[in-house]
Amino acid sequence: MHGLFGSYEVSTNWDLARFAESNYVTRNYETDVFALTHVTLPKFLSDKYFVEHDGCFIATEGVLFEADSAEQAIARYRNGETVFWKHWRGSFCGVLYDKKAERLIVFNDQIGSKMLFYSFDHGEFVFASDLQILAQHFNNRLPQETFIKALLDRGYSCDAKTAVQGIFRLTAGDYIQIEKGHFIKQPYYRFDNTPRDYDEETMLSETNRLFRQAVARVVQKNEAESLQHYFPLSGGLDSRLCQFVAHEIATAPIVNYTYSQRGHYDHVLPQEISRALGNKWQFMALDGGDYLRQIDAIAGATEWLINYNGPSEIYAFASQQDWTHKGVVLTGVNGDNILSVITDHRHEIGLLYSLSFAGNGLGSPLVLQHYTESYSPFCDVDVLDYVLHIPTKKRHNYRFYDRLLLRYYPQAAEWHHKHEQIGHRQTIVTLAGRDMPLRDVPKRMMMYLLKQLHLYDAYGLDGESMNPYDQWIKSNPQLAECFNGYYAQNKHLLPPRFAAECKTMMRIGSVTEKNKVLTVLSALKALSGSGE
Repeated sequence: MHGLFGSYEVSTNWDLARFAESNYVTRNYETDVFALTHVTLPKFLSDKYFVEHDGCFIATEGVLFEADSAEQAIARYRNGETVFWKHWRGSFCGVLYDKKAERLIVFNDQIGSKMLFYSFDHGEFVFASDLQILAQHFNNRLPQETFIKALLDRGYSCDAKTAVQGIFRLTAGDYIQIEKGHFIKQPYYRFDNTPRDYDEETMLSETNRLFRQAVARVVQKNEAESLQHYFPLSGGLDSRLCQFVAHEIATAPIVNYTYSQRGHYDHVLPQEISRALGNKWQFMALDGGDYLRQIDAIAGATEWLINYNGPSEIYAFASQQDWTHKGVVLTGVNGDNILSVITDHRHEIGLLYSLSFAGNGLGSPLVLQHYTESYSPFCDVDVLDYVLHIPTKKRHNYRFYDRLLLRYYPQAAEWHHKHEQIGHRQTIVTLAGRDMPLRDVPKRMMMYLLKQLHLYDAYGLDGESMNPYDQWIKSNPQLAECFNGYYAQNKHLLPPRFAAECKTMMRIGSVTEKNKVLTVLSALKALSGSGE
């Protein structure tokens, strides 16, 4: 991944050859103590600071909707505001170096949307936006086995660990300060969900206002930069709400794109909705699952942080497009986790940080960052800071979400959501700690039984999926051969403690479970040095 590559109290020779053959912008800064190389896309350059002022140097990567200028940021720092970026809005990371104090500050945005990987050892600090490039800095790259275990169990790690021992990710709302060899990492921003008194009229109105403000940030940025609105649209509520709001705000044309199994409602509904909004619409069929064969490319695009299965669809689509004139992508990432709720009050914040900011919520944004910027209004700080205080019981089972749509965007409710009429949801029951519609209980129990009997591959019930992997692998022998061949070629890289578990997953696991193993192997192959 392009971005920031820096070092403090250590000489570093970054291998940035992969960026040489494209139109990346490269900038360099160096003192006796600190050095930084910034490699970035030639978009939103006015948001990407690279400025020396008043004895300080500041650099940022990403897109800024509301922020100080570089000089104002340095002035805030000089006035004692160490976390001067706390009130910024956008998708960004950055550094500030104080030459006089020899103090370096490395920061991420409030949800950790930008990747910054780092290592600190004996006063020497190195960091990079690309995990593989940083790993190459070290001669001895041992695999981080607790990360591997998490990837095999959940498909992601919910902490700062990476696949390489000694290399960590700067997580959501955290920053690092280093001064003369002294290292501190600490939080500057944390969300909370302390319930507020529920006044539905007020909360619907304020949520709508803040959500429209977040969408307007994307729309106005694109139109100010004369870049195209190019927004995803699926059969779900999240992208649907984004598009109805964007339709009311945008003055330039909007193009929607969809990728799915042909004929699934995630194919049919977006076409109808996009047409109703008067938008252009682009579709890419993913039938057969051949795109899953791009194991290393997809896993690498998300820095081997999550099961490559999850972001495989967006990678298959995005890698085929020309992004030169396309602006910030307005996504619906994490909407179901915010306006609705998938857990109870006690566990919501923990799940938000582990799943949305560190887990599967990373997939689509990380892929898109290779080509442009993306932003989800559901992850907008102002939206989160308000909606999370709406009691979880009121957001449960789309209750609040449906009322928001019916109140302000009734046309969006004309299409079903997961075969349910918006505003008239099925009874929800809790089974094995998971909430689900009552009508789904027999199917879920059958799936559980088949998995226990190791018969899921033969009788898997994923026919309603937008991408039915386990059906595809039975009808596409080349895909199965690809998985098995990759495993056979690279299984020797596995630490011994995982060999038996991975063998079993490859033999009887679902495609998603097999892909966890392949993601681990791809990480070991690329990052540990054992595959070189």
